[in-house]
Amino acid sequence: MLFQKNSLVVCLLLFLSIPLITNGQTTERPNILIIMTDQQTADAMSIAGNKDLHTPAMDKLAQNGVRFTKAYCAQPLCSPSRSAIMSGKMPHETGFIGNALEKDGQWPEDLLMMGKIFQNGGYKTGYVGKWHLPVPTAKKSQHGFEYIENTDFQDYNDAATPSFCARFIKENKNTPFLLVASFLNPHDICEWARDEDLKMDLLEKAPPPDLCPALPENWKIPDFEPKIVREQQKVSFRTYPTVNWNGDQWRQYRWAYNHLVEKVDVYIEMVLASLKKYNIEKNTIIVFTADHGDGYAGHSWNQKQILYEEAAKIPFIISKIGEWKPRTDEMLVCNGTDIIPTICGFTGVKKPAYLKGVDLSKKIANPTLNLRDTLVIETDFADNEELLGISGRAVITKNFKYIVYNKGAIKEQLFDLTKDQGEITNLAVDKVYKKELIAMRRYLRQWCKNNGDQFVSGL
Repeated sequence: MLFQKNSLVVCLLLFLSIPLITNGQTTERPNILIIMTDQQTADAMSIAGNKDLHTPAMDKLAQNGVRFTKAYCAQPLCSPSRSAIMSGKMPHETGFIGNALEKDGQWPEDLLMMGKIFQNGGYKTGYVGKWHLPVPTAKKSQHGFEYIENTDFQDYNDAATPSFCARFIKENKNTPFLLVASFLNPHDICEWARDEDLKMDLLEKAPPPDLCPALPENWKIPDFEPKIVREQQKVSFRTYPTVNWNGDQWRQYRWAYNHLVEKVDVYIEMVLASLKKYNIEKNTIIVFTADHGDGYAGHSWNQKQILYEEAAKIPFIISKIGEWKPRTDEMLVCNGTDIIPTICGFTGVKKPAYLKGVDLSKKIANPTLNLRDTLVIETDFADNEELLGISGRAVITKNFKYIVYNKGAIKEQLFDLTKDQGEITNLAVDKVYKKELIAMRRYLRQWCKNNGDQFVSGL
């Protein structure tokens, strides 16, 4: 009886209860809108305290929901992260650990994708914007998104996404739906760093460095960093044109990056406006995140792949505009494994039994719940589709972060994130922290064993 009473309390505490279903789905079931940017680090929002940019749309989401301040991607690279989000499984489980071509026959037939899960659950499904998944967009029978538009790279790609989203919302406003709005920016920072034309938008010339954002405290390469991470940068100048940059160049980089975030924020507001226009704002749960972050000049790093906070930590907000009060939550979140269980939890759509991610709808209903105290994420360095044979894992707890790579004389890093959020001081070489280091090693070995991860077998 006690279990039944507790379950009832949790249900009643949910911000949105799931009504009884008769004759199939009801229009009272919540819509799900997933808004995803590309290469946005967690701190690139004004709501996160960043005074060098202004993001009113992202701020609105945080002001009407829960902003998870310790959220990470499964792997800081496009295809692996997106494949994790769409499957709910880690990259080492899906096998997609490098960027993958959009080609048929790669995705396992028995691995359900998000669109298919919700299609099977009676939802209308739509996907607009950047795809970058190892499944052809035309293969709707596998990915499950009935409406899929604007997936090809083209000028002003992001600018077109709100219009395609509006059409889907208008056509399905009376039916429960899942819609993914996938934006490309601030990914155009890659082209900006190479001094190339941007894929979509335009940026005016950067102002003099003294008028640009200040350098972060951790902008220099830290002592006792595994040398392998800098060695792999030499493989591709296109990916890392910043290797010999000075502080002035990095300041201008941050200026350009912030402006690209602000551009995508404008388009996000347009998508949100369509919810209001078609009177479904109050019945739509919004998940805002990014596929991965960007170096953002921290540790003199641009792009992603590295396991430092700037590249691996991402924005993650769950919102219901006009319905939920704002708060922040420090629980460890992985958007790759947690989104599908969470949106299934909100909607009553059946979650695949093999998924191990956390259902954050429970956390939103009851903020005192502690659903995870340790998180493991991964990386495999690659030059687009070509893997470089350099792998890494990070173990993250409330206070510490342990990073280990499979090659090099120095393989390990240990940071006290409560005192050193910039990850400047590597405690793995400090005997005082030997106990914490050993504990992290043991945890990772056991985690890999429990989760079929072969990473530790090569150490």
